[in-house]
Amino acid sequence: MREMEDKMASNQDDTHDASGSCNDVENEIKRGLTVMKSIIRARDKGEKFEVHWSAEDQLIEPNGSMLASYIGFLVRQHIPITCDNWRSPELKVGKEKIWSEIQRSFHIDESRQKYCIQLAGKRL
Repeated sequence: MREMEDKMASNQDDTHDASGSCNDVENEIKRGLTVMKSIIRARDKGEKFEVHWSAEDQLIEPNGSMLASYIGFLVRQHIPITCDNWRSPELKVGKEKIWSEIQRSFHIDESRQKYCIQLAGKRL
């Protein structure tokens, strides 16, 4: 009985296509790296996106979600995945790079730096 249960469990782990061949999980198509091409292209042309804020100091559309996504992209690009403490002094250079990249792509006031860096810390 135990052998049948083990065999059934092992069969459930593998997937089979119509031809009967076995497909490993390793052969699945995985999503690639997000690179925010539209922002990069606009930045290279010298264009900057406008960012608007609500009365409660929250990002709003039309480009609020774009900025939030871009910050996540920048964190993945400039902060090592091994980092476990956002307040670490070793991350100062990475945070400065993130802020400078944000300013290159968005019209954003210097007074919003703290908000953007805090948002980056949440994306870590």
